[in-house]
Amino acid sequence: MSVLSIVKGCPLFFDLYDNEIMTICEHCKVLTLKPGDYVFKHGDIGEELFLILNGSAKVFNTDEKEIARCKKGDLFGEMVLLKENVRYGTVQSDNYTDVLVMNYSDIFGLYKTNPRIFSLLILNLSRLLAGRLQGAGKRISTLIMEMEEIKKAA
Repeated sequence: MSVLSIVKGCPLFFDLYDNEIMTICEHCKVLTLKPGDYVFKHGDIGEELFLILNGSAKVFNTDEKEIARCKKGDLFGEMVLLKENVRYGTVQSDNYTDVLVMNYSDIFGLYKTNPRIFSLLILNLSRLLAGRLQGAGKRISTLIMEMEEIKKAA
């Protein structure tokens, strides 16, 4: 599977033409990780977001509890686009993994050089984050209901 086809499948790049995706990719680099390598750790400062091209990685919270797994086509570190450069979690590869690395300044440089690409990225980011917030809200509601059931049973 080509880099272009993997990137096209990522929600951040929906509605972008192939040549527009290639414009973004021209500024990216590929980072190859070995099993156990860290992409970043909680508290690190960073200005990159990442897209897994192959392999997979685990996401840990501040208590070092695994909270998610990322696989080919998954995006992480996107909060940097909101200028949140402090990492809120830890990401570690769990096998040989290639990630596409995109820099904050390169993406925001598109604001002037290619406003169509920039506006679609920001729109897609908004949709992506809204979906994640909805998922988190549902999980919180489920936990609250489970706690209420436990209280009733006690």
